[in-house]
Amino acid sequence: MLYKTRAEAYQAYRNAPDNFFEQYHDKWFNEKDLISPDWTWFETRYHYNLVENGIIDILRERYSDITGKCVLDVGAGTGHWVDFYLDCLESGQLTGIDFSRSSVSALTERYSGYKNVSFQREDISVRNTDLDKRFDVVNAIGVMFHIVDDHCWELAVENIVQSLKKDGIAIIGGEFGRETRELGVMRRHRSLDDWEAVLKRAGAEVSGVKYFDWFKGGTNDGLKNNLLAFVRK
Repeated sequence: MLYKTRAEAYQAYRNAPDNFFEQYHDKWFNEKDLISPDWTWFETRYHYNLVENGIIDILRERYSDITGKCVLDVGAGTGHWVDFYLDCLESGQLTGIDFSRSSVSALTERYSGYKNVSFQREDISVRNTDLDKRFDVVNAIGVMFHIVDDHCWELAVENIVQSLKKDGIAIIGGEFGRETRELGVMRRHRSLDDWEAVLKRAGAEVSGVKYFDWFKGGTNDGLKNNLLAFVRK
């Protein structure tokens, strides 16, 4: 346990979410434990396989050729989605960003031999995000619902929209249900209506939503992403 009480953790996350995640990366820097140390590996693999297939479906609906794309991975974390886009989708260029120093440091070292991969320490939820490229695909799985402040969340959406090429697509993980609801210390799931409203203000629109049957994959509650895709108008 990193905090003695739930209230202490709740306050620590709202005071400094980057420091909060830094501690998690320092303690649990693998794709299973970072989701939940209570999950089994089969639940983790079911989670990732379902989302990966959904991403492939979304990209095939958008592009005739889904390989070789220029990709921005928001919240690169342990590097799972970096591997997916490089190995499975043969990305031409990939930029990963995270506000955790330990994550960026570890990933920079791991991919030091890749000329087409780079990492930056950036917070997508602030106005001065320093991204000098535009991307075919912006990937943000297991990220946006961790931005619990509504103003910061809207800034993050705007930054993602501005990071897209004119024919690009963003793929977001979350619930996208009928209601906006806060879950636990560091999750706020916005409704599909809230997403559509903020995207309209940012000059974008939803192009598709994929909802998955998570009950087949295990019994644990936790990070179970559906997928929302959006494009610039």
